Amino acid sequence: MKKILSVLFVLFIFSLSVCAKGIKSDLSEVITDSNISKHAVSISIKDLNTGKSVYALNEKNLIPPASVQKMLTLPAAIDTLGENYEFSTEIFSRGNGKYLIKLGADPYFSFSDLKTLISKIDDDNVNTVFIDDTIIEKKDWGEGWQWDDDLNIHMPRFNSYNLDDNIIKITIMKDNSGEKTIVINPSKYPLTFLNNVTAGEESDIKISRDNSVSANALTLCGTVNTPVTYYIPLNNLKRYFDFKLRQGLEDRNIYLKNPYYIDKTKSTDKELTRIVHPISEAIQDILKNSNNMASETVMKIASAKAYNHTGTDVDGTKLFNTYCQKLGLNTSGIRIVDASGVSKNNLLYADFITEYLIKNHSNKTLQNLPSPGEGTLSNRMIPLKDYLKAKTGTLSDISGISGFLISKSGKKYVFSIMINDPNSSEADKKTFEDYFIRELWLKG
Repeated sequence: MKKILSVLFVLFIFSLSVCAKGIKSDLSEVITDSNISKHAVSISIKDLNTGKSVYALNEKNLIPPASVQKMLTLPAAIDTLGENYEFSTEIFSRGNGKYLIKLGADPYFSFSDLKTLISKIDDDNVNTVFIDDTIIEKKDWGEGWQWDDDLNIHMPRFNSYNLDDNIIKITIMKDNSGEKTIVINPSKYPLTFLNNVTAGEESDIKISRDNSVSANALTLCGTVNTPVTYYIPLNNLKRYFDFKLRQGLEDRNIYLKNPYYIDKTKSTDKELTRIVHPISEAIQDILKNSNNMASETVMKIASAKAYNHTGTDVDGTKLFNTYCQKLGLNTSGIRIVDASGVSKNNLLYADFITEYLIKNHSNKTLQNLPSPGEGTLSNRMIPLKDYLKAKTGTLSDISGISGFLISKSGKKYVFSIMINDPNSSEADKKTFEDYFIRELWLKG
């Protein structure tokens, strides 16, 4: 009997060994068959229940995580703000014709919202408007952001003066004669257009801005056939806010020498009304749509609450490190300089990410990660919709995806795939990620 049990035990151990080798072999083959160098990849896969490594390759190599970083920084911010937090922009009466607008750095605040606040001003008795802009710092880009990419609509500037997504919409089209072209700017914000676009049989337009020459001048080149709409990130948020506030006041026949003065809210100020947007809107937007402006703003607002002063990116990093310490994670081997992952100065390794996910797997915020068919996974791995929740990341030469996977056999995994490869295309990187995850689902 003992011999039989011994044989069965040996066979059981052998079968586990073969199974483990099978998974590793199958996953390694995906790398071998791809256009990605194995030296450019950092991968960590762990069993969610046991925390044990299932597959690892260069798992300690530091790589910029791109937007995958949002799934790490956002839970830290929500831990401080609370899941019921609301972005709030308020207007107060100070008496004697004086009013104050307290900015909340709300990434969803619009001109329509601003007009609602202005409607509370008594147009027969107003002489001064103050602005309290102290919630977050005036620095409107993160460390290491690409200054020469300031027309990238996914990377708009951000600060307390967030308004209308910090983006202007313009339309370029032929005029009535069909021979010349015009630019339509519905916002009426004063921009100078050096319009070199000609009428043509196709629409192919390039837009450039040289801030060293003129901050509000855009050069347009190319041809246009049918009307084309472009979104232009603002390069001076305070100036745009000035303009829209003045416009809103003058729509009510209120004409002031200056649109506002800077001052802090006083305890004697009387609140008239407020505009709020729930943090749940930002959670969805950040994790599913990878909204960089919302990600950065939320982290700075959280740091303002945590440390009881104007929010900064430096304090955001401090907040993240403190949160990781609560989870029992050592952050001494990584580097975080922003919330969104836009900066290539951020450095993480795949094994840190999987450890973070294991310790944070029950976090309510991470339940909002997209599944295939949603957000940045809209066109990827659709058959795995009920099995996968993950965050993607993309920068030049960089691609990554990390999250949670339930395999076909029902096993639960956390995984992180990070690629830093200038010799492969973005499509090659994404295809590799998809095939690797599919293989894990099939064989895991």
